[in-house]
Amino acid sequence: MSQPENAIVVAVGVDGAPAAIRFAVEAARRAHTSVHLVHVVQLTSVDAYAGISGVALGAGDAALTRAAATARELGAPDVPVTVERVDNGRLVADLLQRADESLLVVLQHRRLSRLHRLVTGSTVNAIAARATVPVVSVPEDWRPGVAAPLVTAAVQDGGEAVGLLRHAFEQARIMGADLDVLHAWWLTNGFEIEVVDQDFRQEWESRSRHELAPALDPLHVAFPDVSVDVLVRHAAPADAILECATTSALLVLGRRHHRLPWGTHLGPVARAVLDRSPCPVMMVPEDDSRTGTETSTANAVAAGS
Repeated sequence: MSQPENAIVVAVGVDGAPAAIRFAVEAARRAHTSVHLVHVVQLTSVDAYAGISGVALGAGDAALTRAAATARELGAPDVPVTVERVDNGRLVADLLQRADESLLVVLQHRRLSRLHRLVTGSTVNAIAARATVPVVSVPEDWRPGVAAPLVTAAVQDGGEAVGLLRHAFEQARIMGADLDVLHAWWLTNGFEIEVVDQDFRQEWESRSRHELAPALDPLHVAFPDVSVDVLVRHAAPADAILECATTSALLVLGRRHHRLPWGTHLGPVARAVLDRSPCPVMMVPEDDSRTGTETSTANAVAAGS
């Protein structure tokens, strides 16, 4: 089936994607759009020679049938659900192609060992590094929370975080959540003991808040209903973000500069957070031209709380 316009695309493996589907259905309900479930069948020449093509296609159909039933049950009656099986496909390339026509891509993140990840690579990382729309990684054991929701936006440079912050403000508004804007900093090893004292921390915090103000001030005006707290933490950024993830309904992170080779668009901090976060993580393209509009793709991303 062809992909509906402005749908939320969910990648479905043979073992399903229940957490990603739960997230996507709630996002689609809030955005008044549909969910498009995609399964990509990847067959090598060895697979074809071994005669397992029919088995693979059957397994894909079964996975899509189960996923569609789950999505329709969760989304009834107001979230349309469509399915698509891509035969002899390339997983990353095919999902990126569908991302170009979507509002959002939602992927379920499996917790793999470091060795397995080095050998197989990460579909989540590859797509989050290259997609032209926001990508949400949902941990396989994620469940919607029952407490008051909190959105956390991790910001390294306020001057380059305008789009990321707008997405985060929109998420907080849609979810009825508070917003924490987190800036964490840590000096190169060897300088912490020699340089950092209480006065240094206070000076860094004051400067960081001053540098964030030009990006935040217009958003305070545009989103007066969103309660915002700026957190400046002296800690390794990945550790600080992951600590916030334990109390957040959604993390919002930005990609690195688009002029870098695509494989480097996710730095070590983003990779660590995607790998270990207990809550959904949204990666925002730094060059998303739609972030300044009221119909930004971020309007589609609020998860159930």
